[in-house]
Amino acid sequence: MHATVPHPRQRLRAFSAAGVCFALATAGLLALPATPAGARDASTAWGKRLVESFELTPEDLARLARHQDKTAGSKPAGFFSETVAWKAPRALDLPASGNPYTLVVHVAGVAQADGEGLTRWMAGWDTDNGTRLSMVQGAAFGTGTRAGQVLQLAGTAGPVSFKEDRKVAPALEFAGASNLRLDGVRVEVWSGMRRSSFVELLMSAVPLLTGVVFLALVVWWRKR
Repeated sequence: MHATVPHPRQRLRAFSAAGVCFALATAGLLALPATPAGARDASTAWGKRLVESFELTPEDLARLARHQDKTAGSKPAGFFSETVAWKAPRALDLPASGNPYTLVVHVAGVAQADGEGLTRWMAGWDTDNGTRLSMVQGAAFGTGTRAGQVLQLAGTAGPVSFKEDRKVAPALEFAGASNLRLDGVRVEVWSGMRRSSFVELLMSAVPLLTGVVFLALVVWWRKR
């Protein structure tokens, strides 16, 4: 009795079909909607521990609004050519053991018209050697937004690590906002790295999984 040996074309079809199925599964994961920054669990969204939170005062918000009105419709010479500065009312004692530290800017407001919009910030730390700032990413909204929609935005300048214990104060630079009425701004200081979601962990392993799957298919094909 002779075993049936698949025709080379059948092997190729099976190999291709398996590859296509894996590619479609990967594409499906990539197509999953990203979790909105504000929808993450409050205790682990930006780090292991919330160190401090600062609410900008009505006077601070009024200064931002005046700057926004002043620059509305004008084309700035640079993305951050003209800004309004803010510094936390007190400095924080941040031990190096809590690295990294992440500054998060939460923005509450209302869309003024249908469509997308953004806020432009830089955030960082005021130290004895001056202020170190980085561009804030993420405090924006998309084209599906409706006029009058209440928005809760969040952006971060990225984690920073200190070589030694430091006494520093969070600092902001506001360059402007488009299609948004600012109603509130909160600055949070987070310590440690936040936990990755299951999808994020899975997506980071996709390149390795791809190699393993195709290696297994090659071995199977040769044995057949």
